[in-house]
Amino acid sequence: MTPRARSPLSLHEEPSLAAEDRRSAEAYSPEPCLPAEVVLSLSRTRNSEIETMSQHAPEPEEDLGPPPDGGFEAWLVVGSSLLLLFAIFGLMNSTGQLLNYYLDHQLKGYSKSTVSWVGSVQTLVEFSFAMATGRWFDNHGARWLTIVGLTLATASVVSLAFCEEFYQLFLSMALFGFAGSMVFAPANAVAAHWFLKIRATAIAIISGGAGLGGVIYPIMIERLLRRLSYRNTMLVIAGFNFVLMLPSVFFMKARLPPRQPPPLSYLLRPWREPRFCFLVASGVFYGMNILSPFFYAITYAESNGVPARISNYAIALGGAGSVVGRLVMGVIADRIGVWRVFSFIPFATGVVMFAFWTPPNMGTGGAVAGLVLYGWMSGGFFSCMGSATASFSPLEEVGTRIGLLISSLAIPSLIGPVITGALIQDDKFTYAGIWLGSCFIVSGLLLNAPTEVRWIRRRLCDVTGNKDIEMSPQVGPPVLPVAGPAEKAMDAPEEEGQVTHSGP
Repeated sequence: MTPRARSPLSLHEEPSLAAEDRRSAEAYSPEPCLPAEVVLSLSRTRNSEIETMSQHAPEPEEDLGPPPDGGFEAWLVVGSSLLLLFAIFGLMNSTGQLLNYYLDHQLKGYSKSTVSWVGSVQTLVEFSFAMATGRWFDNHGARWLTIVGLTLATASVVSLAFCEEFYQLFLSMALFGFAGSMVFAPANAVAAHWFLKIRATAIAIISGGAGLGGVIYPIMIERLLRRLSYRNTMLVIAGFNFVLMLPSVFFMKARLPPRQPPPLSYLLRPWREPRFCFLVASGVFYGMNILSPFFYAITYAESNGVPARISNYAIALGGAGSVVGRLVMGVIADRIGVWRVFSFIPFATGVVMFAFWTPPNMGTGGAVAGLVLYGWMSGGFFSCMGSATASFSPLEEVGTRIGLLISSLAIPSLIGPVITGALIQDDKFTYAGIWLGSCFIVSGLLLNAPTEVRWIRRRLCDVTGNKDIEMSPQVGPPVLPVAGPAEKAMDAPEEEGQVTHSGP
């Protein structure tokens, strides 16, 4: 067969930090000491996949070279993506503020758990379509996604201004969630096209826009509602969002040229990799309640005796922690390895929940610390999620894989806030805090499970000398590790830095 041309972005030598992330990511894939015939079988299967893929891979139009890791155009991509997520997540993180307003006005008489469906459906819809939009981005770029996202986001907030009934609020929030789904996965994936050495930092800056929006929007909405009617407040927000999202139409663009979409069956390929499966399983438990503390931040503050002048800004306090967490965790990830940071975050989040959100009567200082620290950790999760996924993904599949991960959070994110709302009894967070903390700890255990399984099997292999021990049932089919975050080594001759199986 004719060898498939590699992506132009793979024609560079992998920097040391990227190699570090590669080694960290390899801990999430079994490294079996397999018999030679098994390795040969795997190689034949791999070659068959390559032959099929070559039928759908276009020849590169030009040698793009390695990602520039900077430059005016690259930073325009980062800036426009930042503003885009600032607008989308600024309003989404203000959902708790709006839900409190609805409980006192449009939806007076409804229970907290019922009203929480209005916010949960928004998150459900946003996450559900990320797989499709990520795949579109990989094949066609971001232009049409940003145009549709801008149009629907503006229309949904305008319609929200005229809502009076539960079903109207429900549908308008769902429409805004759909607008967010158009741009969420592409905005997280686009930095991988332009950055490699400082990829985690670039993604952290983009993600920091979402956290910064979570600080500004709740304060802005609270101040506007004091001076204007609810309708005029929402119309101002709609205009503000339009201005912020408009630059992404022109500047948030992919670096790879458009290509013919591969068959839909290729969506199954990531699920053959145990490290991706465990990443998704961990994400399900973390994402189930990642927005719940923001939905109920004001209730949490009030239940701990925080004065009204401070509790009104509870969501903004969490957002402020999120901004710092996204930026700091991204920079640290570039220095010590993204998987080292990412695998630590769920456990730290669980500790914060048990320490600050579960005990009653924490007082103003304890409640504020709980809000800021949770924002810090959840912001770090958002910041590292994209770069952790990209660290072991072929460059032309980054958007699809991030979309698959985000879409897997759709149903859990619908259920989590509803359960949390039902567990808040007499405005006390004890049971809700235990539920939240337990979910985050389970997430951490799942994220780190492949490392432990790999370590145990290698020790057993060393102690017993039984090379067939790795053939015992495992978390997924054995896969060949890839060479790095921006390389597809499976169809290339063996090169320096490439990871291959050497046999028994």
